Amino acid sequence: MILVIIIVLVIGFQKISHTKKELQKSIVPTEQEEITKININNADVENLRKLPGIGQTKAQAIIDYRESVGEFKSLKELTEVKGIGEKTLEKMLPFLETIGDSTEIIASIDSGSLKEVSGKININTASLSELILLPGIGEKRAQQIIRYREKAGGFENEEDIMKVKGIGEGIFTKIKDTIEISD
Repeated sequence: MILVIIIVLVIGFQKISHTKKELQKSIVPTEQEEITKININNADVENLRKLPGIGQTKAQAIIDYRESVGEFKSLKELTEVKGIGEKTLEKMLPFLETIGDSTEIIASIDSGSLKEVSGKININTASLSELILLPGIGEKRAQQIIRYREKAGGFENEEDIMKVKGIGEGIFTKIKDTIEISD
């Protein structure tokens, strides 16, 4: 009898553990999964909640703002929504479809971690949002740059960026005047 109870408990715990893992997979995207870019002018609450830093309340606030003021003219306008500051916007940027000129919008954010493309971007310390500003570098390549520098311990010179999969001489030519290496 005790053996049967133990077996039932073990099977029950395995099912709970499996269900918990499946639930986590559905809530938190893995590194391999790609989040499709969200258009804030037509996204519903469910899609907005997928954005970093956005829960049910902030998602509803975005929709309420959009319904009262009209479509967003720029991503910067998200900071007008109650509960969304520049830090939250910075986290969301890689996951949002561009509205207007993204370089202008991102550069207009008064944040020490973001730089205009006219200034050089340090590829050893740049955030995902900064790397996306580089010509020919989208979210996927920016993530590859970050993964490469973490594994390699950083770039020794600007040309080393061509060691990142998908970045060849063509892209390097486009970005070489906008990147730098420093400690």
